Amino acid sequence: MSFDLKQLRAFEAVARHGSFTRASREIGLTQPTLSTHIQNLESGLGVRLFDRASRKVNLTPAGALLRDYAGKILDLYEESLKAVEAYTGRISGSIQMDASTVPGEYILPGMLVDFHRRYPDVQVTLMVSDSAAVLSRIEKGETSVGIIGMPASHPAISSSLLCHDTIVLVAAPGALVPGQECLDPTQLKNVPLIRRESGSATQLAIENALRQHRIDPDSIRWTATLGSTRAVIEGVVAGLGSAFVSRNTVLRELAQGTLAEIEVDGLDIRRGIYVVRHDQRTLSPAASCFLDELLQNSPEKRDLGGSGPGV
Repeated sequence: MSFDLKQLRAFEAVARHGSFTRASREIGLTQPTLSTHIQNLESGLGVRLFDRASRKVNLTPAGALLRDYAGKILDLYEESLKAVEAYTGRISGSIQMDASTVPGEYILPGMLVDFHRRYPDVQVTLMVSDSAAVLSRIEKGETSVGIIGMPASHPAISSSLLCHDTIVLVAAPGALVPGQECLDPTQLKNVPLIRRESGSATQLAIENALRQHRIDPDSIRWTATLGSTRAVIEGVVAGLGSAFVSRNTVLRELAQGTLAEIEVDGLDIRRGIYVVRHDQRTLSPAASCFLDELLQNSPEKRDLGGSGPGV
């Protein structure tokens, strides 16, 4: 009886997802290659590990037994690499991480430059989606580290504050009418607004702030729901409506005068940007190093996008 780590990693991913498709996507193998690893593992052990009678892949009793050990073996493997690399001072490998739109497109790229200079042998793959999708992938073990605009509520997912972010209301200068440069919160009901999708932490922060001022988000004149911050900004520039966005995402437009910030009296929308990870899963040496670097060099003390209107 024998097996190798590639076979064991393939088995663990399929066992966790109950799907060859999702497992192959996570570990970056084609489905035929993944199937070959599983077949070779079963052949080497002399036992079937999965029942494939239905669309969902189910573990056999032998597969369930191996699953309990597979995670421990892979964790020990990662810990051993981490120990040796810590001893030699050389960090290499790859990191799979996810981020929501604002940190993924406007905060992390600059931080990755500094990290790459220090650790040129580490390759980072960054996927950008909304906060809800990032948390889902962290929970399922499909990614090791996430950066999102809200703390996690899942008991097994820890959240560490990376920095603060300020959300402001912006409009195309040509869309403003006299008297709209500063609004009372109740006047927001008369302003056409563009919003992000429901899984967006930015949108959640906006709706929570509106409710604190006794404004029902459903009473707002939402002209469109768009799936990315860049789409929202372009919609505002084009005159589709105004929008609440992270000031960090529109610094260039505010400086160039293609967007103008509208002050809303008493409406101060701030939220944290958080690093999230699953406490029950061991990070690779490269991912652990990146997480340490990220938090040690956290810009938390400087409020991102908080330098005032037009900056």
